[in-house]
Amino acid sequence: MNLFTKQTTRAPSNHLENSKHKINVSLTRKNAWLLWLCQCLNIAVIALELSSWMLAIISLSLVWQALLLHQNRDRSKTKQQNSYVVNSKQHSSDKIKKQQVGQVSPILLGMFAVLGCLALAVTAKEVGILTTMVQLLCFSYVLKAFEIKARSDFYQLILLGLFVLSSSLIFRQDLAFSFIVLSLLVINLAILLQYFSSESALVTNIKVVMLLLGQSILLASILFLVFPRLSPFWQVPKAKSNETGLSDTVKPGDIANLTRSTKLAFRADFGQQKVPEYSQLYWRAVVLENYDGRQWSKQKSDGIKTTNKIDSLAKKSLIFDAGTTGVNPLNYQVVVEPSFQKYLFALAPAVVTGDKSGIHAESDFTFISSRNISQAKSYQLTSYLTAPFSLELTQKSKQVNLKYPKGSNPRLESFAQQLQHDYVDVQARAQAVLMFINKENYEYTLQPPLLENNSLDQFFFETKSGFCAHYASAFTFLMRASGIPARMVTGYLGGEFNGDTAQEANPEGHMSIYQYDAHAWSEIWVVGRGWLRIDPTSAVDLERINSGWSSELLQEQSALNDDLLSLYQLKNTAWLNALRLQFDALDYQWTRWVIGFTTKQQYNLFNDLFGKMAAWKLATIIAVSLIVSITMLMLFLHLINRVKQKKIPLAKWQIFYHKALTQLAKQGIEKPTGMTVNDFAKQVREQSPELAIAFTRLSTSYNRLCYQTLTINEQAKIALTMQQQYQQLLHTLKQQQ
Repeated sequence: MNLFTKQTTRAPSNHLENSKHKINVSLTRKNAWLLWLCQCLNIAVIALELSSWMLAIISLSLVWQALLLHQNRDRSKTKQQNSYVVNSKQHSSDKIKKQQVGQVSPILLGMFAVLGCLALAVTAKEVGILTTMVQLLCFSYVLKAFEIKARSDFYQLILLGLFVLSSSLIFRQDLAFSFIVLSLLVINLAILLQYFSSESALVTNIKVVMLLLGQSILLASILFLVFPRLSPFWQVPKAKSNETGLSDTVKPGDIANLTRSTKLAFRADFGQQKVPEYSQLYWRAVVLENYDGRQWSKQKSDGIKTTNKIDSLAKKSLIFDAGTTGVNPLNYQVVVEPSFQKYLFALAPAVVTGDKSGIHAESDFTFISSRNISQAKSYQLTSYLTAPFSLELTQKSKQVNLKYPKGSNPRLESFAQQLQHDYVDVQARAQAVLMFINKENYEYTLQPPLLENNSLDQFFFETKSGFCAHYASAFTFLMRASGIPARMVTGYLGGEFNGDTAQEANPEGHMSIYQYDAHAWSEIWVVGRGWLRIDPTSAVDLERINSGWSSELLQEQSALNDDLLSLYQLKNTAWLNALRLQFDALDYQWTRWVIGFTTKQQYNLFNDLFGKMAAWKLATIIAVSLIVSITMLMLFLHLINRVKQKKIPLAKWQIFYHKALTQLAKQGIEKPTGMTVNDFAKQVREQSPELAIAFTRLSTSYNRLCYQTLTINEQAKIALTMQQQYQQLLHTLKQQQ
């Protein structure tokens, strides 16, 4: 059955008979193409999370569907030109041309589906469970379009599209992407509405959907604020292909590769406090203590919690001086973007001061999340920038941070032994290495030459060209080989302040840290001072440490970036950069108050507004919201009905029937509201037999025009007959007078 045409088939005798038959669906050509376009848009928003081979399969399926739609159009034109015969079971309309979408062989479609599922099963281990589930969903979505035969198939396709849209929010929740998903939601719902009102324009249906969604904003906002924020009962599986940011294993060239990305890593808000100097913004993430001659890796955690130790040390340390920067504790909030990893970022040493659930402090002064960060995560920290790191060094930690593979880099080992002989003082020895790097012809670049087996000897004595990880690796190795406990740390350096001048007394704004701010540095252990941060990058590019990337590095990063409009180019255009910063500020507020809205924020909000939150207050708020929302919806629907009644003109044959009712009312025969056309014709026969023949004929024609599937020519012919029948009714009435 087609919803766009009237049916002449006899209705089933009972509900049981009706339930045994599927309701057939037939889309207009326009709606079929709209549905295809909607599929393309839904797939586009999640395309970056799909494997290249799955994108190829989906693209092939969409092209296949387009060809079928095109063939159906040509076939429909041919049939119209060659035959105007109307089958009694299925009528065609010149105004609305119907077609079944994607009629293909079930065997061919089944084979295609089986092969796709086998490919998904084979690659599941490689890409991860989450990506496999998403790819299966998208694959099912495009295949379902080939078998739209019943109305239930159409509904299932629409639901699959909504699931695809929802799945895309697993990977991104920023303001721009959320707006795109919301726009596509409107389009999906508008196409569903178009199915039921094919005569309306798509733009009109989009407006209706937007108004309906607008009606629900109040209730949705209230539920967002008052509904208890329960912990998830399940966790999103890890997506191997979607991990972003730093790793727990680093080779010399890894950080340079990461800095090509302009993706946001996290944001920090210092409130009304003075933002620390750029050279103090070392955002600690991962401490790497194991070195196997090729790469650095993280030491297995010993499970020691350091929160209380840091807090006590920071408050009692004699290093604090009344005139030293960083004397006062620095309180700030960090909002981490989804990375599908567990690493959190802090200006060490730091302690978690807000909600500590799901956050673990490591003995190396780093923090990790108990779960992979699959959505924006917010946490509060207090840092003590001048407090020392671990004034005591355990024997185990000393052994780990002195260990290096003997003979892996013989030239560096020889240089380290010479340094140990020439400089007894630990800090003087470290300073000597920095001076050596500064005086020699070393280059800081994002495109370092490839090293054989990641050889530090080759970098330090031959190529002399590298990024932060190269210098930190070589420096840490030299310190260990010369007898100084040393380790490498990765994280981020600096960031972009969006707001007032960062160094003002009470700045307003936030710090945005991007992937290209990724950095690596070293730490050496000194008796009486603990772990000291030494950044070898300062010896080769001091500007990187004090103020950020040099113009040469920015140009190099822009050249390496594949983006059509890179961040570097945006920054160089004043008005574009101003728009970018304004949108970044909006996106930060969205992330902070919507995506990162926590249970504690919810509790504090209601305490401020209503005092102690009792159950009856919560129930009252929800009840009032429901009543207001339902009232607004009813008013909206009432207005829509009134507008439709005013705007929709009556057809000529409808006008004839209403005129006939008016003439009968003058004779005292009125049609009750809700009475069917046939029942009223029977009433006319009982009350005025003289008018029965003329009015019954008029009623029969009216029923045919209302409920039968007719061609335009048939409609015109019956409408003309109905006009003659109306004139005959008037003639009969005059004879009675």
